[in-house]
Amino acid sequence: MLAIPLFGQGTTGSLGGTVTTDGKPLPGVTVTIASPVLQGTRTATTGEGGGYRFPAVPPGPYSVTFDLEGMQRVTKQVTVTLASDASADADLKVSSVSEAITVTASAPAVLETTDIARNYTAEQISLLPVRRNITDTVVLTPGVNNNGARDNIMISGGTSYDNLFLVNGVTVNENLRGQPHNLFIEDAIQETTVLTGAVSAEYGRFGGGVVSTITKSGGNQFSGSFRDTLNNASWIAKTPIETADHIDKNLSVYEGTLGGFALRDRLWFFGAGRKASGAPAVGIDPTGSTVSSSASVSPMTFLNTLDEKRWEGKLTAQILPQHSVVLSYLDVNTTESNNFFAPIYDQQSIVAARELPNSLAAASYNGVITNNLLIEGQYSRKKYAFVHSGGIYTDQIRGTWVADTNARWNAPVFCGVCTPERRDNDSAVAKATYFVNTKAMGTHSVVFGGEQYHETRLVNNYQSASQYQITSTGTAIMTGTSTDQIFPRFDGATVVTYRPILALSNGSDLKTRSAFINDKWDFNKHWSFNVGVRYDKNNAVDASGNVVSDDSAFSPRLGAIFDVTGDGKYRVSASYSHYVSKIVDGNVGGGAAGAGNPAAFNFAYGGPVVNPAGTPAGSLVATPQALAILFNWYNSLTANQRAAALISSTIPGLTTQVDSPISSPYVREIALGFGTQITPRAYARVDFIDRDWHDFYATRLDLGTGTFTGVNPVNGAPVTGDRAILVNDDDNLSRKYRGAQLQFNWRPNRFNLGGGYTWSKLTGNDVPEGDGTAAVTNTFGQFYPEYLNYENRQPSGYLLGDQRHRARVWAGYDFNLGVAKLTPSLIQSYDSGRAYSAIGTIDASGRNTPFTGSPANPGYTLSQLGNQHNYYFSKRGEFRTDAVSATDFALNFSIPVSRVELFAQGQVLNIFNADNANDIFLGRIDTTVRTRRTNGAASGLVAFNPYTDTPIECPQGAAAADCTALHANYQLGPNFGKPVTKEGFQTPRTYRFAVGLRF
Repeated sequence: MLAIPLFGQGTTGSLGGTVTTDGKPLPGVTVTIASPVLQGTRTATTGEGGGYRFPAVPPGPYSVTFDLEGMQRVTKQVTVTLASDASADADLKVSSVSEAITVTASAPAVLETTDIARNYTAEQISLLPVRRNITDTVVLTPGVNNNGARDNIMISGGTSYDNLFLVNGVTVNENLRGQPHNLFIEDAIQETTVLTGAVSAEYGRFGGGVVSTITKSGGNQFSGSFRDTLNNASWIAKTPIETADHIDKNLSVYEGTLGGFALRDRLWFFGAGRKASGAPAVGIDPTGSTVSSSASVSPMTFLNTLDEKRWEGKLTAQILPQHSVVLSYLDVNTTESNNFFAPIYDQQSIVAARELPNSLAAASYNGVITNNLLIEGQYSRKKYAFVHSGGIYTDQIRGTWVADTNARWNAPVFCGVCTPERRDNDSAVAKATYFVNTKAMGTHSVVFGGEQYHETRLVNNYQSASQYQITSTGTAIMTGTSTDQIFPRFDGATVVTYRPILALSNGSDLKTRSAFINDKWDFNKHWSFNVGVRYDKNNAVDASGNVVSDDSAFSPRLGAIFDVTGDGKYRVSASYSHYVSKIVDGNVGGGAAGAGNPAAFNFAYGGPVVNPAGTPAGSLVATPQALAILFNWYNSLTANQRAAALISSTIPGLTTQVDSPISSPYVREIALGFGTQITPRAYARVDFIDRDWHDFYATRLDLGTGTFTGVNPVNGAPVTGDRAILVNDDDNLSRKYRGAQLQFNWRPNRFNLGGGYTWSKLTGNDVPEGDGTAAVTNTFGQFYPEYLNYENRQPSGYLLGDQRHRARVWAGYDFNLGVAKLTPSLIQSYDSGRAYSAIGTIDASGRNTPFTGSPANPGYTLSQLGNQHNYYFSKRGEFRTDAVSATDFALNFSIPVSRVELFAQGQVLNIFNADNANDIFLGRIDTTVRTRRTNGAASGLVAFNPYTDTPIECPQGAAAADCTALHANYQLGPNFGKPVTKEGFQTPRTYRFAVGLRF
């Protein structure tokens, strides 16, 4: 498929070099480039130093011709990859009788720049045993893993919400968790580049890495494809804890593309479509999800699926010679069936159907003004919404969800009959590239420009359709997977939470205005430099009109490469960089907003005890009746009684406020690298990255932050509480990444070997995100410090995303079978264990579970203290999941029939069906720690002073009486460290097939 990408941030590459004769710079040489991805040809003339450069050229194969009267013509073949610099040098000789034509290859682009990058073409990915989407491609890269919350992507130790994902230069991040939306069609992707360090000043608003993907755009030849990818849950082996057979149903994903020209070299078109009916939702086990984690109940399996149609259209027009315009649009219509917020127990917690409309539109311009000056511009807009996403019953019985220590049940999270949520962005970018070539100081390719990025979110964030949620004690008793078969325990430790929206939202408005300049300076054959700086200015306003951030920051990006021998064979690189994040919406950007955020009023249940320990099976009360008892008590309370039962409250806009606008977090990075071109078809590069994060998001609440006053909507009475403020914290929090990232590739003739390896450590005590929420503010050190500053509340150690070793190695070979071709390929992967900790819940205030020496109140109202606080009963990151390895295999077959090529592919993932457990998120591996606070007096455990006492462990599996005899304070759950859902295991053996045609 011929292609030319959109012009703009991260959609092109550059091509340059130096022309010499007998080792001396040769000015006045005409350099012409031609490519099937380029409309027409482009020319340049070498300057005094013999240098030339073509900025902003479409990625693809190029023929570079060097001409000067009286000299032999030289032609070189070179490949330009996305977001990288390609090089083609030439040494011209005096012309002989006959013209000499020389064709040679250039060094890999990855060795030409200080950027720590990896590029993947669609052709390369299509032959490997992976899905051809962005996430499966990205995780092949050294420095990248999916160890973020909910298995989201992390790059070089950054949080999973803090990467920048671009498709055709347009930001496609989801606003809160930062993961890429599926605004692409797999067969339409041309290539993807992943930047994990030493990133140019052209890129901003990230603290992890950058992923840039471009799609195809037609060309001077008509080309297209059709593909049917087949999946079936019955083709997936069972994990060790599964007993039920997987659903036997073939699911097809259809893709089609067509590209060509309306006017050769003037107007190209490209279109693509994709249809999936019953395909697994993103991140969901295709064999089905379960609604029970009870050992006594057979889990009910259901499919969380998508009915989805994607459409893409693109026009590329050369309106004047060397002036191009690109228009593109992509639309995704999605209906998701059986959405759920894991972990859950029952069918009533499932959303039957919700809609997720998503679209992207962009317009771009690119023009060569002079031989040395090129300008670019782009405007883009992305829209996304949640419609009918949540419960549909608003009454207290059917619309209230209940949670125990393991999961939720009775109703879906969120409200499906309330206002749809919208998450949109738009962006405008303008930049210019100016090339200067001097004899004494080498060549300078200077890129400078500006960008305005604008992100909005309109949401009334109801946590349930009834506005109530219940936290029960211990573990519910189950006899089945329906609400009337689940029997909760309601007693004095049960909490009734009322979560109303007190003011409807008008939407948040987060803007970042940026300016950047970056100089790629090739000084001589030994030294080259990258010198850049970026300026970012925030103007973030939340849904209540509060100015959350109006700070600004400079981000230096400095790099150098030393070519040891001057011929590109050995290169040493070093860089120093700052990366400034954007202000994250949700709990940070909207954390002080009164509009759209739910209040929280937590009441201690004081009604009849429901299903106490020892209740005979025949006398158990099911959830609907149990809730009726609970709400009969709650609704009968007088205003004074309700005030007395109130444990804590959070009133958005009052409990947390913005005193002074906060700053964006930033990262300092130092990187050292070494690369070598082993042969013309083989290279290796290793980079050492050292990163430290600063200005963490935090919430401060102490005697100095004062109190708030307002009206309690529960009883209409005046309410006074402790006031918290949003701040940045660099004193109590830390996050550090140390890593070595190795990449290599060798492609002699028909054989292809490539891969990467990462050694890394991620340490600190920063907890910036979680399973149930996106970005969160840290509260350690400045939140009720007299009560909560005990050492084991948020100790330093190995963070949740820490993983010592990670490797991906792939190989393939092309067999020519006459007219047909057979290409087997495989990927061998290895992941060492992920870090996790033994974290239990205690009452550090001593109000619910008293202990000797509990803190004296120095003058707080204690309105936000609550009575559930984390305590690390182990060192942070002391425990590790299993190490995981897998061998994946693909067999590709193709044969031409007339003008069409027919193809088929079979994939087998995890050929040897390894079954280690490595996924700790969403309760997939049990990390339960029992304490007096969570399990009550029946546990035999006693409360302790978190400041002065060393907790005593009760042996795992010991009876309550034994715990009492030991005066023990905590006990690891009976399944601690073991997988309790099938999703906790690595992907079992899986078969996938695809057939299609292309021309």
